[in-house]
Formats: sequence, structure tokens, C-alpha cells
Amino acid sequence: MRQRGVVTLADATYFPGLLALHASIRSSFPVPVACFDIGLTDAQRRQAVDLTDLEILPLPDEPLIAELQEATRRCAPLMKPGKRIWPLWICPLLIRTAPFEEVFWLDCDLLVLRGLDEMFGFLDQGPVFTPENKAPERTPNPPRLYELMPIGRPFDPVIPTVNGGVSGWRRGRDEAALEAYIRPVAAAARDPEVMDSISWHDQGALIWAIQSLGLEDRVLASPLWNFCVDRVRAPDLDLSWDEDLCDRLRAALPEVRLLHWNGSVAEVLIPAQVQIRRAIPR
Repeated sequence: MRQRGVVTLADATYFPGLLALHASIRSSFPVPVACFDIGLTDAQRRQAVDLTDLEILPLPDEPLIAELQEATRRCAPLMKPGKRIWPLWICPLLIRTAPFEEVFWLDCDLLVLRGLDEMFGFLDQGPVFTPENKAPERTPNPPRLYELMPIGRPFDPVIPTVNGGVSGWRRGRDEAALEAYIRPVAAAARDPEVMDSISWHDQGALIWAIQSLGLEDRVLASPLWNFCVDRVRAPDLDLSWDEDLCDRLRAALPEVRLLHWNGSVAEVLIPAQVQIRRAIPR
């Protein structure tokens, strides 16, 4: 068990995003990265072995993952061809089994421009969550969720607007928060009505957990800690996924800490794979 690190997951499509995330961490605040494998190729696994502080892990032996795979078979396909639904629910299960005492979950369609060291510092006061800034108006859970899973404290059902792609946890201390995160996920696997009442898969489950435990104050105030690329106002900035992308972003966006493509990057990842590979510090 190592002291601190980043955990994520990737399949063959998102492997170039994993390489870019790893490179951005290595060039800013180097900590180990553990990636759970949900469909990498043998060639991609061999490539990852050669990289410093990048570990590819099998999915944990967790029965709830199989339940989610079965439960999501009934769900309508996502708009992105080939993207599966069940991996969108398993984030808290992977955080729980991550090989770090202090861990940040980072989606592998984001880049760390700066500030990861500060984020680990924020863990001294409690778990760390980041606000949604792509579509905050679509973030709250439907009211039906709170009828099916009541919360026994006063709370505002439209607060917080959280993005699940960046969160920080300390093993042991934050166990109750993590279990609260898992509780709606488990309920969703066993009850289609609960699943239909949770907004944005495990993101809505995280919001329920924050509300149930009164952790709203652990959501960082600034969107710059998890900034959506759609909000970038730099018309001349070249966002091509190549070996110089992080350098361009750091120069053009000096206030942004983490830049997030929020699931919209898949169509550019495959042609970017060769260029990104050349950029990775080993």
C-alpha cells in the first residue's frame, strides 16, 4: 500500500487518454497512477508496463460489478457507439480497492495542468469533491430518488452540483463517505426504479452521499479544479491531442488546474494515440 496516488479506469478506446493523463501527472506532480483494465488490448498492456509509475490492475473481485453488468443490459444504448453503461457505475468500488492511503479518482479524459499537490493537501481537512461546470442545471437527482432513498437530515436537493470525474479520499477516515457513495449504486443494481432516479450514473450516487452525510462544504468552490473544456474561451488555442498539448494548455490557461473533456474526447483519442505516446515521460 503506497501513501498517495491517482486511480482511474480505461478500455482500448480511452487508452490514449490514459497515456495523456499519466504524462500530465508526470510533468506536474509525479505520483503513481493505477488504472483498472476494462478492455485494454495486449499491446496496450505491454506498452503500459514500460512506463514509470503506471500500473494496470484487473477489476476487483466484487460481486456488485457483475450485478451492475446484468442490471444495465436493459438500459438504452449510449449515444457514443461502443461505450458501455456498467463502467459508469463502478467508480466508488474501484476507489475502495485502490492501492493508496490517499487517492484521487481522475477520469482518463482529463489533463492535470497544475495543482495536484494542493489537492492532496486539501485531503487534510476531509474528502475532496469538485463542482460540475459543463451542465450544472442537469446535475441534480430527480425527486423520486429521495422518496426511494430518504435522507434523514435537512438538505437542499439541488445542491451540490458535483462532477464525479475528480474526487479525493483518505483510507479509513473517509470509509463512511465511500460506503454512502456505494449505497445508491448497490440499490440501483437491484432496483430499476432507483437506477432510473439517479442522475448521471454514479455521479448522482455521489451527490446523494454528500447530501446524506452533510458534506456539502467539502465541494471546492472554484470550477478551475475540474474545468470543462467546453468553457475554454481561447479561440486561437489549438486543442489537438499531440505531444505539445499540455505545454500549450499550461501557457494559455494559467489559472486552470485540471482540464476535463467530460466524455467528449473519445472521437479524437484514437488518431491521437501515436502522437501522445511520443510525449510520455518514462
